[in-house]
Amino acid sequence: MVISENMANLVANSSAIRQLFEEGKAMAKKVGEENVYDFSLGNPNVPAPAEVNQAICDILKEEESTFVHGYMSNAGYEDVRQAVAESLNKRFGTQFHQNNILMTVGAASGLNVILKTLLNPGDEVIAFAPYFVEYGNYVRNYDGNLVVISPDTTDFEPNLAEFEQKINEKTKAVIINTPNNPTGAVMNRRQLEEIAKIVIEHDLFVLSDEIYSELTYGEEEHVTIASLPGMRERTVLINGFSKAFAMTGWRLGYILANPTLIQAMNKIHQYVIM
Repeated sequence: MVISENMANLVANSSAIRQLFEEGKAMAKKVGEENVYDFSLGNPNVPAPAEVNQAICDILKEEESTFVHGYMSNAGYEDVRQAVAESLNKRFGTQFHQNNILMTVGAASGLNVILKTLLNPGDEVIAFAPYFVEYGNYVRNYDGNLVVISPDTTDFEPNLAEFEQKINEKTKAVIINTPNNPTGAVMNRRQLEEIAKIVIEHDLFVLSDEIYSELTYGEEEHVTIASLPGMRERTVLINGFSKAFAMTGWRLGYILANPTLIQAMNKIHQYVIM
């Protein structure tokens, strides 16, 4: 065996989504791109906003080359982090600052940074099914165990009774994903308040995957659990620009958390590359 046993298991169970994506590319070469419908990675089928292209051109034209192509602070540019914080404050009535923000290599990297920071071997992370299939791999990357809450296939409401039942001394965090991948279901304020009550009672972290937060339709408005009473210090919010702004290849993500946790993740961040 050339590689470690842990990594051998990871390789053997590598991302099915990525495998489908590569298969799609191979098929496109054989039969033509127009004959292949790729539903694997969720690449955009619309162009990024015109403002994005203009901003890139402005940066290349106006900024010093050594700045554009040089290293930045590990946490990301200060003005970008402050802009993200102010955007969240405007939307949710919160009072976050750049010290609450860490820029990451997409939301996937953000989740890995969080889990590497929080988990000891054998710790458990709870997720509500159905969930993004890579959560299990991310948790196992750091010797944790994913505990799954069975789905309500009628309306996809979180099974809170089973959630509380499966919490034990090994439980470290719960992942919530709203709007949900793959169902599109949006947790309302009542559901989030009930989850928050359980989380506070059992002293857990919430890892709130909100990468689809801009893509809500109809009457149900997106609410972040980070804005609820008692949740500011124990919520780690993960988001990015890939889905809502059709910028998947840019791998622009961010984490929002309490400053103490951000400081730790900032140091760990440089060792987690996705």
